[in-house]
Amino acid sequence: MFSLCLGMGFYVWNRYRARKLFFASVVAFCDHMAIEISFSRDTIQRIIAKYGDSYTKHFRVVLQKYLSLIENKQDITRERIMEIQWTNLKANELTTITDLFYDLGRHGVFEEGKKIAGKRQIFDTFFNEAKEKFKTDASIYLKLFILMGIGAVILLL
Repeated sequence: MFSLCLGMGFYVWNRYRARKLFFASVVAFCDHMAIEISFSRDTIQRIIAKYGDSYTKHFRVVLQKYLSLIENKQDITRERIMEIQWTNLKANELTTITDLFYDLGRHGVFEEGKKIAGKRQIFDTFFNEAKEKFKTDASIYLKLFILMGIGAVILLL
């Protein structure tokens, strides 16, 4: 019983941690895109290949699905981009990330840089919120589940 409660606590804790790391990766992606578009003017595929290993696994999955849309020369619509997103996102976060991927490569260098910088500020806000939630809520849930497990063990004895 204790191990079940401990496992549930770590599951909840890991979900909060994954959200924090996901948004840290999105912020880093925006920084990489802004720098590379401004200076080297590489393609999206090359930029993702260059920095792809530095992102978390959930964001890498989103990037790989996005690259497969590009490589298969499918229409990049908002609906298709929403389908490839991570399921642990809220509606406003999903919309913002969808807008970021939808706008990539559709504007000139200067306009693209401005759009990415604007989105980066929004993602920075999401990251700070996720970080605060991780500090407060995740540790509370973990401790709560541990205490529930200890309480269940005591009741069973």
